[in-house]
Amino acid sequence: MNISVRQMKDSDYEAVHHIDILTQKQYLGDEFDHLNEAEQEKHLVSRKSEFLINVNTGFCFVVEDEAKVIGFLLAHETLPFHGNLYIRYVGLDPEYQGRGLGVLMYNELVKKAKENKIEQITALINLDNPQSLKLCEKVGFKIKDRKEAILEL
Repeated sequence: MNISVRQMKDSDYEAVHHIDILTQKQYLGDEFDHLNEAEQEKHLVSRKSEFLINVNTGFCFVVEDEAKVIGFLLAHETLPFHGNLYIRYVGLDPEYQGRGLGVLMYNELVKKAKENKIEQITALINLDNPQSLKLCEKVGFKIKDRKEAILEL
């Protein structure tokens, strides 16, 4: 494996969208496949319009293996309240989960946040997603009511 993390680009859309579908199928199981196209689209965070808004924030990253995108992190500053970042979504190809790659993306986000004088990062956590909870704890987030994780910088 030749793993690297870099800032997301517009050209990453197809790869990010593919990983988003894989993670939704993992999360929802067979239920996802039984949804019609419009219902499936509602579950995806990589809808083209949202992707384009997020990618241009400068706080979105992809993780690659041999230049193939295998994961992504969508985050943005909560305007007009400068100094706070909101993590929209973290997705990793199920074949690559459990290898610390989510931590690598979070570390890049924290580094970029500090460079931009961000004071806090917030991630919302689904109660039925223990992997997300563990990832936030590994990076140093303080879990609040098991629904929200806060990282003070």
